[in-house]
Amino acid sequence: MEYDPLVELPGGDNFHDVTALFEDAAEDMHPGALVLTDGFTLMDAMSSFEIGEPRFDSGLALLDKSKPSFNPLAPLTPEEVCWIIDRSFSCEMEWHSGYTFSQTIYSFLYLITVVLRAALLGLLKCCDLSWRELNKGNVYDAEDWQSEKCDVPLSEAIPVKHICKVVDEACRWLETSAKVDSTDLCQSLIVLFETQLSQPHSGLLPTMINLSLQLLHSITTVTPSEPAPDSPARLAFDPQFPRVIVSYIPLHVIQLPDQAHTWALLEGLLTSLKNVNDLANTAELTTWEVAGHLQLWCPRPHSRFPYVRSITQSVFWDGVLVLNKFALKHVVDQFFRETLDISYDAFTQNIIARWQGPTPPPLGQIERTMTQMLIADIKSLWYNPSRRRRFCAKSLFDWHELFVVFMDVCTHLTPLVSVANVITVLMYRLSVIREVRVFAYWYVVQVLEMHLSCIDQLMPGMSSDSNAYFELSYQLQFLTALQSLSMTVFAITVKQMTFSWRRTRLNFLRRYKWAFTPEYEDIDLQPLGHPSFTKFAAAACSNRKQDKQFSLDGIALAIEVLSCLLTSPSGWAGRWSKNGRR
Repeated sequence: MEYDPLVELPGGDNFHDVTALFEDAAEDMHPGALVLTDGFTLMDAMSSFEIGEPRFDSGLALLDKSKPSFNPLAPLTPEEVCWIIDRSFSCEMEWHSGYTFSQTIYSFLYLITVVLRAALLGLLKCCDLSWRELNKGNVYDAEDWQSEKCDVPLSEAIPVKHICKVVDEACRWLETSAKVDSTDLCQSLIVLFETQLSQPHSGLLPTMINLSLQLLHSITTVTPSEPAPDSPARLAFDPQFPRVIVSYIPLHVIQLPDQAHTWALLEGLLTSLKNVNDLANTAELTTWEVAGHLQLWCPRPHSRFPYVRSITQSVFWDGVLVLNKFALKHVVDQFFRETLDISYDAFTQNIIARWQGPTPPPLGQIERTMTQMLIADIKSLWYNPSRRRRFCAKSLFDWHELFVVFMDVCTHLTPLVSVANVITVLMYRLSVIREVRVFAYWYVVQVLEMHLSCIDQLMPGMSSDSNAYFELSYQLQFLTALQSLSMTVFAITVKQMTFSWRRTRLNFLRRYKWAFTPEYEDIDLQPLGHPSFTKFAAAACSNRKQDKQFSLDGIALAIEVLSCLLTSPSGWAGRWSKNGRR
């Protein structure tokens, strides 16, 4: 997008060049030198900057030296040992939530001793197995999770069987305590994480997850016994210890959550893994999309851990097979079956029979492109929201290129037939546009109008008792209600707009920069569904004259349509249909 001299930049242009002032001040310094006051380090300077990330914005914080020194050899009762083991789960769940090892696992001071050896080995092995899954690249390091180990081993070389044997011995030692299940839970999680890493489609996973949930529930039903205020167990966790570890990023002190919240986090993690196992046995792409959108738009409490989002992507596509049993062609087969209620082979035979082009039809290109885009689109549903929006914006041009290829194929068919396949590609592109954050509800209305028009063209040619027909019927009602609500919100908010048209146009160009990339100029066919500031301005001026009754009518229509969805067939949603209706 070229710079527009007519659009004024925010902040004005009253700036002064201070380069010479800083050069004069640093004239006597050597390259790379720093001037620091006594007791103030470079890490302190870095910590004083806030980057908008609550996990790392620490500010200047001094170490608290008033606490008693930690004695790793102090004798502990079985109850105190069990309390420490329970609290170690808090460290693990906070690391799963996106904090660093230094802030969570390494604040457990027994990590550097031989006391509580079984619990520590189990804790480290769970982190090691989770680390291996997270390191596959499905989620983003330093954004979704933190991989930095600070050169501290996580029991990588110790076999799982050996650790389970050590944990069994610890269980026998703790038989006098009512909290024996915490070590059993640790062992159960180790086996579960190892199985998910090596055999993500194993039929034993449901049993393992249910066992872990049963052990967790038995723990939460017992009232925990807190150690005395002067107990040495209280000193086992030092939240300030990470400040003395060398780290490449500033770290602030965090407080571990209470035990009830920790168990809720762990329960959310295990319940999410049950959903992943259900998805692993689901071959329909639309069902994956429904489940992905539900966890993205209406996430259950404690369900979007980076580990869960990574293992979900690994289950769907491991780099070789889809769902560990289908070839890549399965993705294209399902696309045509679920959207057009025809097989991909029938589609290709129809193209070949009617083809009149000078060269063979580009069926191989279509299959490869659709496979790559559909797999990437499914996986992106388990990205973090910012990455998901960025992916959607970047994929719009790829969908347009595929749309152009389909249009070119249709021009070489004799006789000319309905272009249902072209419409489905356009529908996918329009659905992606809806996920790119829009600043005008009016634009949502325009995109939905095109999407509804596509559905109206597809439905008459389908069998009325097929899942593809039910899915389109469900989408027709849902998108109609969404369009009515969007139109209502636009009619209300446009009257509150206070920016000048010049400023609004600047916001428009920045927000929709994905629509003005130069790549579109290399394609003759203009993209459909792109925003137009002129049309938006005209609609804004027109809707400012609408009365309040218009808005109320739109809300009433949306409520009526959504009420009908409660009893409508849900198409390909499967077991996620109830969640969607809720």
